[in-house]
Amino acid sequence: MSESSDSTWQPVARLEDVDPTFPHGVQLSDGTRVCLVRERESVFAVEDRCPHRDFALSGGDVVAPCVLECPWHGAQFDVRTGAVLRGPATDAIRTYEARVEDGVVYVGHPLQLDT
Repeated sequence: MSESSDSTWQPVARLEDVDPTFPHGVQLSDGTRVCLVRERESVFAVEDRCPHRDFALSGGDVVAPCVLECPWHGAQFDVRTGAVLRGPATDAIRTYEARVEDGVVYVGHPLQLDT
């Protein structure tokens, strides 16, 4: 049995539907909003909420490889780690396990935030 067939992994999108230049918002089965960012054949998953003003990051832009910018005030985050790269946000965003298997993007558990 593959890991993505485990109940902790949810299929959320097809890889071809995740544009490398724009974030892609999805919703998990529990209602959690997640933002997908594609870098070549890999996909990163982060919470779809800027901690600065609670705005959907999926409405923002991918401004550099693995860098997501909030559309409201321009805060930037590293989607690999959730770290703030540029304010005004000061808190990191939660990241999630993500994998691509047979052209399908799966999202798993949230990863631990570094404090």
